[in-house]
Amino acid sequence: MAIDYQPLFILAGGMLLQERKLSVIANNIANVDTPSFKKDLVEVSSWYTDMGEKTPSQSPFRPDNNFVYPIIQNIYTDISQGSIKETGNPLDLAIQGEAFFAVRTPEGIRYTKKGNFSLDSEAYLVTEEGFRVLDRNGREIRILGNTIDIDEEGNIYVDGNLSHTLGIWALENPTKVGEDFFVGTAQPTQEAVVLQGFLELSNVNAVVEMVRLIEASRAHEVYSRLIQAMDEVQSRVNTITR
Repeated sequence: MAIDYQPLFILAGGMLLQERKLSVIANNIANVDTPSFKKDLVEVSSWYTDMGEKTPSQSPFRPDNNFVYPIIQNIYTDISQGSIKETGNPLDLAIQGEAFFAVRTPEGIRYTKKGNFSLDSEAYLVTEEGFRVLDRNGREIRILGNTIDIDEEGNIYVDGNLSHTLGIWALENPTKVGEDFFVGTAQPTQEAVVLQGFLELSNVNAVVEMVRLIEASRAHEVYSRLIQAMDEVQSRVNTITR
């Protein structure tokens, strides 16, 4: 009968939901000191079916056969601004505002707020992964000189002469790819401010994430215990009905 498996599947769904929450929260905590890291959040919803509208199928693998079935609606990224820290390194750059740097990767152009740049062996401005940073015309930025000054509009002056202008882009529907990069519909923006010698820090609040971690861990434990209890009850019922 449906009532036999439904409580177990409902509880198992809740337990798996907490496991996914724990994974997301643990990743946020692991990146609390990663420059410009954007935390992920889990959006949860419930699949509900009235008792009187149950579908004829008895398959436990269809959520519409359960009374209340918790599911992950979406995992989205909070791109809100992290705090800004001064480093004094002329190649450390931070963006104030919802804008991104553009870099060229083997998978195509990606966007990032992580501005701890350096120069590679050919004097190109690169990310810590070695991907080259692009200017507003989509060209790779090569810096040949000694003194590097970057103003708030992203203009790069080398030994007092204008060399390039950083590509600063606003993203429509930004989607995280990996830990540091985003994709989306890019448009040039002048509303952001570039700060030389600064880095944007992670927007993860370690205290808040630890509280969420404890809550999810306890909820997972409760679901696990309830599943064990239901299994014991079902075993006793099966023994009696034999």
